[in-house]
Amino acid sequence: MSTKSLPPVVFIHGWKASVLADKHTGKNEFDYTFGTLTGLAADPSIELPMEWDSNGNQVKDNLIATEACHSATCMSCVTLGDIYGPLLDRLEKTRDLHVFAYDWRFCLDETAANFTKFLISVKETTGQAPQVVAHSMGCLITLHVLNHNPHIFHSVLFGAGAMSPNAAVIKDYSLLGEKNTMVLNKTMFTPKINLTNPAGIHFIAYPGERELYGNPDTVLFFCDGNDNDNTPLELDLHKIHTWKEHKIGMYHPDSGVDTVTSKMESWFQSVLEKAYNFRLGLLPQNSGLKASDCPPIAVLRGDHCDTEFSYNVRRSSKSIDKGSYLDLKEGIGHLRGDGRVTLQDTLPPKGIPVCKIVTNAREHTEVLNDLENVDTLLNLLISERK
Repeated sequence: MSTKSLPPVVFIHGWKASVLADKHTGKNEFDYTFGTLTGLAADPSIELPMEWDSNGNQVKDNLIATEACHSATCMSCVTLGDIYGPLLDRLEKTRDLHVFAYDWRFCLDETAANFTKFLISVKETTGQAPQVVAHSMGCLITLHVLNHNPHIFHSVLFGAGAMSPNAAVIKDYSLLGEKNTMVLNKTMFTPKINLTNPAGIHFIAYPGERELYGNPDTVLFFCDGNDNDNTPLELDLHKIHTWKEHKIGMYHPDSGVDTVTSKMESWFQSVLEKAYNFRLGLLPQNSGLKASDCPPIAVLRGDHCDTEFSYNVRRSSKSIDKGSYLDLKEGIGHLRGDGRVTLQDTLPPKGIPVCKIVTNAREHTEVLNDLENVDTLLNLLISERK
C-alpha cells in the first residue's frame, strides 16, 4: 500500500516533551541538551504568570512550542539518548506525518481546543481523517477531544497513556528533586515553578473517578491507623483545603516554597477547578459519546517496573507540626507499569472500546519507540476501519 493511499498520521507528545523557543528570537530555551540536563547551563525561565486572560486562558510569556523533542544531545550533533527520535524518524519515512507540538505548561482545556483545530486542519488539507499516535499527556488530551469530536479521527493509538486519574503527580508539585529531577538537573523543575505550570494537575483524580473508569484498583490513599490496619481514604484533591490540611504541594515542608501567599492560593484553587471540569469531559457518560461513534483504538503500554500508585495519610508526631500529612516518601504502594503510569491507567474509560492491547517491557519514555509494534498496530487500525 502506497504512502499516498494511507491516512495521515498525527503525533501528539507528552508532558515536558516539546522544545520551547523564544518567539521573538527563535532561540531554544527549553530542550534536552547536555547543559540543560546536567545543570551546567543556566536554567530556562519557564515560570508563567499566575493570571487568566479575558478568554479564561492563562496569560502567555514569550515562549512557544516549536517541535516534539527528538533526542537528548550534546553540542547539537552528538545524541546522548532517544526521546521520540526513533518513532518520529520511522513515521517521517513511512507516512504523511504531522506533529502537534504544544506548550506542556498550560491548562489542558486550551490545549485540547487547539488540538481539535489542528486535527480538523489536517483532515481538510489531506482529505482524510488522521490516525493519531499519542503519548502520555498527549493521550489525555486526545481522549478529551475524542469524547467531543470522534468523527475527526481515523483511529487512535494510545501509547503509555496517562488517562485514568492518579495521585503520583502530587510528588511533582510537592518535593524538590525526586520526579522533578531531569537527569542531573534538580533546579529546572521545582514545586514553585510547577505551581505556575498547571498542566500536570489534570492527571489528578476526583473522588470516585477511578470507579468510573472500571479500574480494578481504585484506592489511592489509606489512613495509617495506630494498629497499622490501613483504612481506605477518599481525598478531594480539587479542593485546596485538602492540600493544605495534608501538607502537600506548596504546603509540603520540602517543597522549597518558603511563603505561601493568598495570590498563590487563589491561583491554585482556580487551576484545580479548571482541571476538575476538564476531567469531567473525559467520560462518555458526561460527554454523550457512544461506543458506536468511536474510531478504532489500540493501546501500547509498558510493563517495565513497579510503579508508584498509592500513599498513606499519617498523623504527625511533632508537637510543632500537629495534624495529618500525606506521606510521599515511605509506605508507598506500587503496581506494575512503565515507571510513570501503571498498566491499568493506560486504558480509556468504560464505554470506549479498544480493539487491541499490546504490552511491551519498556519504560515510559521508550514505549512508543517499539517500532515493530507501532507499525503492526497502525496497520491493524487501518484494517479495522475498512
